[in-house]
Amino acid sequence: MKNLGTILGAIAIVALIPLYIGQFSGKSDKADSSSSKAGSVTEAGKIAYVNFDTLVQNYKLYEELNKQFMDKRDKAAKQLETRGQSLERELVSFQRRAQANLLSQNEFNTLQRDLANKQQQYQDYQQTVSTGLLEEERDLNQKLYNNILEYLKKYNADNKFDIIFNYREGESIWLAQDALNITQVILDGLNSEYDTTKTEGDTKTEESK
Repeated sequence: MKNLGTILGAIAIVALIPLYIGQFSGKSDKADSSSSKAGSVTEAGKIAYVNFDTLVQNYKLYEELNKQFMDKRDKAAKQLETRGQSLERELVSFQRRAQANLLSQNEFNTLQRDLANKQQQYQDYQQTVSTGLLEEERDLNQKLYNNILEYLKKYNADNKFDIIFNYREGESIWLAQDALNITQVILDGLNSEYDTTKTEGDTKTEESK
């Protein structure tokens, strides 16, 4: 059974894909509660920060992209499971027939060769699925990053911050003043932009019917 690669192995490859999009889970957002307006940022510093964990947990586009990725991952896992189960059944049948001496030497060799080919095809498909999901993950992450960055550029055109940090608890910046936190302002703007874009897209879809 190990030679053919079990279903658990197939699912493990999918499960090991780190899903960077899905790693943002339940971190404390103490720094976000005390600031809701960019006006609270001190002008002298011209510095602000956005709590990335809070942002992606509440950004509607993230929810949409994450759902897309999870759906594709689940579908890929199901396809791997189905193919693996079929291969396993063929292997069990071959073993039983061989042990019962129901196969001629020629039949044994032919079936053995056929199973080896199917094993290789399965492993190739497994690798293709894994690679495809990794590429999909990178594309969705890039889309998320680009959307946030482009909005920050538009936002900063008026506010003129020298630096807007990407803040995550325990990483890079150990301590930041609550007054520098513009997470909620950016989040509200991103979700408002998302709602507008989605509404326009839905309207065009309805008009095209």
